[in-house]
Amino acid sequence: MSTANKKERAVIRRKFERQHVLLKAMLDTGVYGFDCMAYDLSLTGVRVKLDLPLQTECEVWLMVKESSNIPASVAWARDGYIGLKFGLPPGQVAELLGSVGSKLPKS
Repeated sequence: MSTANKKERAVIRRKFERQHVLLKAMLDTGVYGFDCMAYDLSLTGVRVKLDLPLQTECEVWLMVKESSNIPASVAWARDGYIGLKFGLPPGQVAELLGSVGSKLPKS
C-alpha cells in the first residue's frame, strides 16, 4: 500500500480532525516527567516529540500548556515521536485543555 493510501485511510478512520500545533507539554510516566513538544493535537489524541522508547499501551499523563493532566496510553512510538490516545471522552479533554481545547475541531 502506498504512503498516500495509508494517509487517506488514517484520515477516514479518524473521527476528530487533527489540529497542527506546536505547544510545550509535559509527559508523566508515573515515575518520571519529561518535557516534550506537542504536535497534531485532536480531542482524542496527540503526537509528541519525545525520543524515548515507551511501550505501546503504556499508561501516561500529558499536560499541554497550562492544562490539567490528561490520562493517555501510547498508541505508537517511532522516529523520535510518540502517538498518544487520550483516556477520556472528547468533551472532557476539551475542558482540560482549556483555551487550546476550545479551538480544536469538534468532529
